[in-house]
Amino acid sequence: MLPTTQRQGRYFRVYSPEWTDPPNETTYNKKYGGRWNLPDVFGALYLNATIAVAAAQARHQHAGRAIKLFDLQPQSRPVLAAFDVLPMTIVDAVSAVGIKSLKLPTHFPYGVDWTRCQAIGIRAHRAALSGVAARSNAEATLDRFVGEELVSFDSQPMPAMTRFGIPFAEWYPDPIPG
Repeated sequence: MLPTTQRQGRYFRVYSPEWTDPPNETTYNKKYGGRWNLPDVFGALYLNATIAVAAAQARHQHAGRAIKLFDLQPQSRPVLAAFDVLPMTIVDAVSAVGIKSLKLPTHFPYGVDWTRCQAIGIRAHRAALSGVAARSNAEATLDRFVGEELVSFDSQPMPAMTRFGIPFAEWYPDPIPG
């Protein structure tokens, strides 16, 4: 039995202004997969519960790269979309009780590979749950995670995108260096 929880409210998605698909599209994710979904099985929309998690996600996307987030020209920096999530029943991969029930290590998501998460995602999808609430892997350490992500399966009603194209300078919480 999967541990479940309820989620609703405002969520965010960080995306590149160069994407050809809109930020609410799951076609690319369905084709290539993600942490909680296998390729060619179902798509998922990955959202951030807070602006702080979205900012960590933006930094995480440039970790280990020669060109860092603040090296990008302002027009190339990530933009944000806002989504309104109606009440949904999802897997709890956030709380200590949920993590234990899923047989994930207490330091989850740090060091946990995608195959374990994808297996949980498949079980959730088969159980007709709407997705997963998970600790964000962006900037996670052995004893800390920034916040929560919401994964919404495209086989269920999808969250409504209420605003998109929010420029980096309007949403990124830290002052831009230099």
